[in-house]
Amino acid sequence: MSDNPDIPHDPTLPRLAGKPIRDGSGVFSRVLRATATTRRHRARQMRNAGDAAGADREDHDAAYLERQSDRQCDPLLAAGAPLMRGNSGEVVVAPAPEFGPDVFQKAVQQPPDMLAAEASEQRMMMTAGVSKSALTLALEMAESIGAQTALERNLVHQIAATQVVGMEMLAKAHASLALAAPWVPGERQQMQSIEAARMARAAARVLECSQRGALTLDRLRNGGRQTVTVQHVTVQEGGQAVIAGTLKRGRGGRK
Repeated sequence: MSDNPDIPHDPTLPRLAGKPIRDGSGVFSRVLRATATTRRHRARQMRNAGDAAGADREDHDAAYLERQSDRQCDPLLAAGAPLMRGNSGEVVVAPAPEFGPDVFQKAVQQPPDMLAAEASEQRMMMTAGVSKSALTLALEMAESIGAQTALERNLVHQIAATQVVGMEMLAKAHASLALAAPWVPGERQQMQSIEAARMARAAARVLECSQRGALTLDRLRNGGRQTVTVQHVTVQEGGQAVIAGTLKRGRGGRK
């Protein structure tokens, strides 16, 4: 067999040198590395048994597998072209001159103002996909709190969408409960009651997501800081003290 480092001695091993990197190369790289480790162990056993030639073949193939494992993890080889960094630090393959940029390459190369305008349009389209009411509520909410960043606007739209969905579920729960009237046959009344309870539980979970979004927005703006005021009061022997907040004047001039 050839001693070429890119050609394994074992004919059952795949010939990978010079071939393009396939999808799932990370998993394949770990498989190659594990196989190389097994062959290294086998080579030590063969060398201890006196089979130096067989051990050399195993070491040769292990080295081949290790090189190919490293090659599968090379981002330049996996991408098949030079990489470029664009907006928000995202990395994409550099566009080929003969084909021009694709949709991802165009996105990371957009000017920040164009990127913000497109993101705003897509955000409104997704919220409108829930309902027009959700979009109206989101825009009004963003305006009322003076949302400054894209993250704040995203959270506002999520809060509005979950609010609308939760309220619609509550409306369905109320409608099912109305159908469970005393004059309705027992079996149907039970079925409507179960459906009302199911929709009420689902609405509670969705509205809880909306409330958590509001808390997240508050922490994002205020940094999650809490202010605790500690007051020390010293009372001498025989004295009395009252610790309270604001006391309003009562009848008779008392406080």
